[in-house]
Amino acid sequence: MATTPIPPQIRRRLPGHAASVRAHIPLRSAHESSPRRMTFNFAALSAAEFACRATSVAVTIYLTHCLGRAGYGRIEFAFNIVFWLVLLVRDGLEVFAAREIARHQRLIRPLVNHVLAVKVLLALGLMLGLVAVGSLTLTEPTQRSILALYGLLLMTTALGLDFVYRGTERMELVAVSLLLRTSIYAVGIWLWVTDTTRILWVPACLVAGEACGIALVWACYTRRFGLPRPVLGSRFLRVFLQRGRPVYLIQVAQAVIGSIDLLVVALVSQWADVGLYGAPHRMVTAVLTFGLIVQQVVFPTLARSWRGSAAAGRSALDAWVRVVVTALVPLVVGVAVLAPALVRSILPQDYEGASLLLALGISRAPLLTLAFLYQTALIALNRESAGVRLLLSGAIVSGPLVALMRWRFGLPGAAAAMVLIGLALVIAGHWRLACEGRQPAWHHHLARPLAASIAMIPVCLVLERWSIAAAVGGGAAAYFLVLTALGGLRMRELRTILARG
Repeated sequence: MATTPIPPQIRRRLPGHAASVRAHIPLRSAHESSPRRMTFNFAALSAAEFACRATSVAVTIYLTHCLGRAGYGRIEFAFNIVFWLVLLVRDGLEVFAAREIARHQRLIRPLVNHVLAVKVLLALGLMLGLVAVGSLTLTEPTQRSILALYGLLLMTTALGLDFVYRGTERMELVAVSLLLRTSIYAVGIWLWVTDTTRILWVPACLVAGEACGIALVWACYTRRFGLPRPVLGSRFLRVFLQRGRPVYLIQVAQAVIGSIDLLVVALVSQWADVGLYGAPHRMVTAVLTFGLIVQQVVFPTLARSWRGSAAAGRSALDAWVRVVVTALVPLVVGVAVLAPALVRSILPQDYEGASLLLALGISRAPLLTLAFLYQTALIALNRESAGVRLLLSGAIVSGPLVALMRWRFGLPGAAAAMVLIGLALVIAGHWRLACEGRQPAWHHHLARPLAASIAMIPVCLVLERWSIAAAVGGGAAAYFLVLTALGGLRMRELRTILARG
């Protein structure tokens, strides 16, 4: 995404922009910006995200057994409300700051001072508003306490300094911090949450894990740069509002599309139904992490390729569309076929109705991944305004559509509504890229993975009689064998795609 750096006249007024700053912050070396460094960063973040998401799913399964459908519905509803507010505090400001740090590393200290001040003030205002609205709208003291405890995540987020190490391409510290946060959360849940009487420990453990991970980053930052001194500057705010607004809109729209269905269900359903809908929703959200990683990796490639011909841009996007389709189509088919067995094996008996919700919900994973990938492509093409309009339109329509489908068809209707939204965003994004002559030939990439996925269905159904693990492993082996036989998986082409990344 093209942005302009902070003007020199503003940089001169930022506190700490002096010779003392230069002494503390050496310029990035050639080794730090090498392909090896980028590969290491991607591997570190991918491994950390995979471990964190897997742990999150395991914690979800444990909580469904301990808290029951109603109890799990309570915490899932409160978490998703706070998650939206966390994005407002974190993503827009931190993406903007990370970009400026990547371009001007001498601005680390003044930027940190300004960003911390804005984030803390914003988090305080949102937290006070959250507590006030919760006290007026929620009648149960337990639910108000759950929401207030989750609200503390706003303050831990406001104090986060991960963006410094993202901007300086030191992702290993961010990865370790993520692992520390998730580990403390999971261990705390395992030790102290045993039934619904301990439900308040769930948000408390999450806040404690976040605080410890952020404290680790602070310790590393202060050892090198000293303690931050938050400063609120009007010039910084003016520059941020001018350049950071598209980022905010994109992040908010993606967050709305990713979780609006759960919030609508929570507003019109009993807590037990919220828990029934929330468990498969959390599992699908973990799968969507793959799409987020693809977005982060593909953007530099697309940005470079679009400086050349339209054919080069299409070729780069085609390669990553193929990766997405090859990885997620068999996952959708496999989960849909094995959904009843998966639900029976990992969730309590009263979650039996979640199998249809899981089968429908997993269908939106490849759709939203492709939709957000097309959005990334539009940004690389300097057409982010068109992409923002598409995402905002999807976010605005999704709420009423989910409510209508929920009222007409029950919980499966809400899940199906998000599949329709994802399909509409994919079609609209492909059409917008076609207007620029950059559309990928996704239909050519879909045939072989779909055929191989259909071929693995009987293998999954036969092996399911022995165990769900055998069905998953055998189905995956059958898929790759058939895909290779059809010519859809060639090692030379795979190495080319990875090299482009």
